[in-house]
Order: sequence, then structure tokens, then C-alpha cells
Amino acid sequence: MEYRRFGNTIVVRMDPGEEIIEQVNAVVKAEDVKLAQINALGAINSFTTGAYNVAEQKYYSTDYTGAWEVVSLHGNVTTMDGKPYIHLHLAGGNHEGTMAGGHLNRAVIAATCELFITVIDGEVGRKKDPVTGLNIFKFD
Repeated sequence: MEYRRFGNTIVVRMDPGEEIIEQVNAVVKAEDVKLAQINALGAINSFTTGAYNVAEQKYYSTDYTGAWEVVSLHGNVTTMDGKPYIHLHLAGGNHEGTMAGGHLNRAVIAATCELFITVIDGEVGRKKDPVTGLNIFKFD
């Protein structure tokens, strides 16, 4: 992985075998990012996404392997308990036109990932919501 910062935008290139969330965490820690928006595309060969069932307060995850294009990867960086909190969603497509996606748990790069982190001046935290069980925005 390599990255460069241009003002409030960090441009990241990830390489084969790297895991997206791990690399985003490394960049936001190195750059002390507290609040940001993320957009990316690329090619992956293994990923896990989930969908949250609010009534059960439980994620259901599905694993995928093979050649997948990252059609859309977006999300945000906030903080929780003083640490970066990365929240990403991914939509992927394969050569048959099948789409899969949801809340991103992990994704391994097959060719590259071109990712943009737009840093926002400020900080938004997270707190556990007792109604949904999710870690929602907390504005101080």
C-alpha cells in the first residue's frame, strides 16, 4: 500500500493480498484522521459482507471468492472509545453480472484498490444504541 495526502484528501493504492479495512486503519492512524468520507473501486478475490437484522440485533455474514470488481465501496471514519471506527459498505460484481454486497467485514485485493479518504475538520464519535444494537453517531 502507498498513499499521498493532498490537502484534505488522501489518495491510497492498495496492492494484491492486502486487506482493505486493515489498510484503511493503518492510514487513518498514521494521519490522525478523526472524521472522513471514503470512496473506492478496485478488484478483489475474497470478501465477506453482512446484513444486519434489527429485530434480532445480529449480523448475518456471507463469504465470497473468485474474481470480483468493486463496483462501489463507500463509508466513513469516526471514533469510538478514542480509536478510529471504520464503517464501510461494498458492492461487488463478477463476470456473470452477479452482484453481492453489504456491510464490509473484510476484502482481499486481487489487483488493486484505488481509495480516496476525504478528511473532514471535526470529530464525531459513536455510541451503542440500546434500541437497534448498532454503534450510532454521537455528537458531543
